[in-house]
Amino acid sequence: MGNTFGTKRRVSTGPLKKRIAEERRTMYLEVITDAAERIFASKGMAGAHMQEIAAEADISLGTLYAAIDGKQSILSEILKVRLKGFLDCIQAARDLHDSTLGRHLSVVRAGTQYFLKNPNFLRMCCNDRSNWASSPSFSILKGELGPGGFASIPYQLFVCGISEGIYVNEDPGLLVRKMLALKQAELIYWLDHDMTTPDEVILERVESQFIRAFCIHPELVSQDR
Repeated sequence: MGNTFGTKRRVSTGPLKKRIAEERRTMYLEVITDAAERIFASKGMAGAHMQEIAAEADISLGTLYAAIDGKQSILSEILKVRLKGFLDCIQAARDLHDSTLGRHLSVVRAGTQYFLKNPNFLRMCCNDRSNWASSPSFSILKGELGPGGFASIPYQLFVCGISEGIYVNEDPGLLVRKMLALKQAELIYWLDHDMTTPDEVILERVESQFIRAFCIHPELVSQDR
């Protein structure tokens, strides 16, 4: 056997370079989407320019395009991150309670609070004043009722609540859309009044409106909260 002491081992740098490049791109994507969210919130996506996003992110236009290829891709990245955060938020809120109504009220509050904590994302979703309950908005906001869609959680809670005699007996999909419209109206009102209303006031109003709109016996709800 030959003596291997002193022999240099060759280490492939390919995987390491790839990992570093991926980490670098992830870092730039976070900076870019944060900047774009602010620009989209103030000017709308149609009124925003890639040069503005690069300047807001404090990077060159070339660096921006090296990380992502355009406004639509940036929007998709923002929605992916924000909607995952929203879904994680309402899933955690649902799991804090055992009763259907307790779970649903917790989901309503948590979902509203998520937008209150992310006003730029909220402005993005409200810029054109489109109705969240409309079919185009429902699709854009990934409002699928099936697994993975953010509307799947309130949809299933409405199904359970109807079967338990808690909620009005209507199409659960329609109830989800009514709930979104109710929440959007309250949040737009908050934006229009310069976000001065305290969060807890907004949350209490949304919860009370939900109870009045969907519960068969709203006067009895306090006994189950």
